[in-house]
Amino acid sequence: MELAGAELQFIATEFEESRRSLKVFKFRKEQDSLGEYSNVEFADIGSFSSAELKRLFEESFHTEFDQEQWRWKYEFGNGRCVVARSEPGGNIVSHYGGAPREILYFGQPNVAIQVCDVMVLPEIRRHYGKRSLFFNTAATFLEREIGNTVRQLLGFGFPNQKAMNIALRLGLYEKTDDFIELVYSVPEKPSSALQVELANLEDKQQSDAIDGLWQQMATAFGDAIIGIRDSSYLKYRYFQHPFYHRGLYHPYLVRDEAGHPSALFVLKAHGDELLLMDLISPAVDIKPMLGEIVAFCCKQWQGRALKIWITRAWQEAVQLPDCVVNDLGIEIPCNSWNRGPDAETLYGAWWLTAGDMDFM
Repeated sequence: MELAGAELQFIATEFEESRRSLKVFKFRKEQDSLGEYSNVEFADIGSFSSAELKRLFEESFHTEFDQEQWRWKYEFGNGRCVVARSEPGGNIVSHYGGAPREILYFGQPNVAIQVCDVMVLPEIRRHYGKRSLFFNTAATFLEREIGNTVRQLLGFGFPNQKAMNIALRLGLYEKTDDFIELVYSVPEKPSSALQVELANLEDKQQSDAIDGLWQQMATAFGDAIIGIRDSSYLKYRYFQHPFYHRGLYHPYLVRDEAGHPSALFVLKAHGDELLLMDLISPAVDIKPMLGEIVAFCCKQWQGRALKIWITRAWQEAVQLPDCVVNDLGIEIPCNSWNRGPDAETLYGAWWLTAGDMDFM
C-alpha cells in the first residue's frame, strides 16, 4: 500500500509540474470523397433543361456555353448523357455526355458514341477515386450506353492527357491510338488543276454523287472502323451545325476534267492554318487529292498552310513529302468498364479526323 501511495503521489507531482497531462480526443470518421454530394441523384437527358448546365459548363471549360451547339448535339443529334444532382431536386454538379455515331465496324454497320462534355464541379474535381463523383457518373454512363448489350457497341473520344490518365487508372478506358497532326509544306509555286465549287448538299445531284463517293471510300475500310460519311451525315455534321451558319466551315466539291464529282472536303480556319476537317474520296485518290488541296489552299487562301488531324495508324495514308508531324497529346480511348470489344481488337483500327470531334 505504501508503494502504491508513493506512486500516486509521484504521478500527482508530475501533473502539477506539467510533465504529464490528460487530454480527451474525439475521433470522427472522414467523409468519403463525395463529401456533401454523397446523396447525389443520377438522371438522364430528359431530366433537365440545357440552361441548368450553363454554370457547370463555363466553370469546367472556362468558355461560354453555346446553346445552339448544345441543341445541335443533344436535340438534333440525339445525344445521350448522365447527370448528377447534388441531391434530389438540387443543382447539377456532374455531367457525362455522348454523341451517337453510325459507323462501319470492320465493314459491318454498327453504332458508336463519342464521349463528350465530361464535367464535374471544380470544387470537387480534385477527387478522382472509385468513390468519386466523376467515377460514379462515368461508370453509370458506360454501363447504360456502351457495350455488347446496349445500343452503342463502341465508345471513343478525344480526352486530354490528364483526363485519359485518370480514366486509365480507374479502369474506365483503354487506349486504342494517338491523335496526331500533319502540317503540309506550302509549295513555292502552287499549281492546282482542281475544279472546285462550294458544296450544296440540298442539290440532289450533288447529294447523290457524294453518296457514291462515300461508297467507294468505304470499300477500303473493311478491316477498319470509320464513321459513316454519307450525304445525310454530312448535312447534319456541317450544313446544320451552328458553325456553318457563322461562316466557320467551308465545304468544297471537287469535279474531275469531265465535270463529275470526285471528292468533297471541308476546311476550317485554325490559327494561322487551315484544318482539313473531312475528306470524302475514293481511298486510292486520297494522297493525290491532298496534294491538290494543299495547292488550292495556298492559292485561294493567301498562302495559308493546310493541316490534318488523324489517328496515328493512318499517318502513312495522308503523309506527303516534307510535311511536319506533331503529337497533339490526345489518346483515343475505348470503354473497358462494360463488356465490349477489347482494346487489342480496336487498336489502330479507327479512322478519325477533326470532323469526328463534336467541338471542332
